[in-house]
Amino acid sequence: MGGSMAALMAAAAAVSLLMLLVSLAATDRYDQETRRIFVEWKGKYGQTYKDVGEEECRYAVFKDTRRIVDRHNAAGITSSGLNGLSARSREEILRGKGVRMGEVSYEEETRLMFVGWKAKYGKTYKDAGEEECRYKLFKGNRRLVVQLNDAAGETAYGLNQLGDLTDEEVRACCYGRGGFRNNLEIDGKLSARCQAAAADLRDTVEGRLRSQGYVHA
Repeated sequence: MGGSMAALMAAAAAVSLLMLLVSLAATDRYDQETRRIFVEWKGKYGQTYKDVGEEECRYAVFKDTRRIVDRHNAAGITSSGLNGLSARSREEILRGKGVRMGEVSYEEETRLMFVGWKAKYGKTYKDAGEEECRYKLFKGNRRLVVQLNDAAGETAYGLNQLGDLTDEEVRACCYGRGGFRNNLEIDGKLSARCQAAAADLRDTVEGRLRSQGYVHA
């Protein structure tokens, strides 16, 4: 009986490993294809970046946008495609590049938080362009945290070391090569944002990121 159970567990582990390897190969192909599309997109819209780090960050945003567009098209929600704004974060698209009237204090507070967050997690960037791009992602993620806490009526959520990443990058960190899935834990447990990825990861490693969460305070 014990031998049969061990054999079944070994077989299940082998199947899981095979599925993971297939998923990682598909992810690699998707990344290669997205990089090709990104090059074409830059040429079409005359987009250039002076800093290497900024371009890599913008590519990450572009890839996240493409994933969202693909998902919506597959679900029949829309038949839209990529446009000139595809490498901009939601924060930039919804609120523009500058600071909106009435948000000066929010901007100052978020900048200070970003400085402290970088120090806490030892975050460094290749260049000023990358840092500004990552700050925009951080600011957008913080805005979501504020909305979640308002809805919960308490400070139930906060930003962790994933705070400057796109959803696509979170999925890769939690379940990709060398990611947190291999280390299993963040701050003693799998983060809520990773759990959100796990809940809907069936067409990549186990499905798609459906919702966005953060580590409970």
